Amino acid sequence: MRSLMSDGVDVGKISTDPWLRLMMKIGIPLAVISIIALWSGQLMGIPGLFVLFVVTGGLTLAIGLAYNIRFVLLAYRKARE
Repeated sequence: MRSLMSDGVDVGKISTDPWLRLMMKIGIPLAVISIIALWSGQLMGIPGLFVLFVVTGGLTLAIGLAYNIRFVLLAYRKARE
């Protein structure tokens, strides 16, 4: 069952966009690396891992913001059609 947004736009068709898929494939592993760096740096007391956390966390946030903007733009285009 495909989910529909409140205006009737099919989310399944939007999420097949190649750019959205690419952002997901890059963003999810970056988020995992970021969380692992934060926790292992805290538990092992390695301050260098905090720098890795900040870099990967920042990249993850930027990719997530770009994903959300692209998703909204695509949904808006589909709703206008």
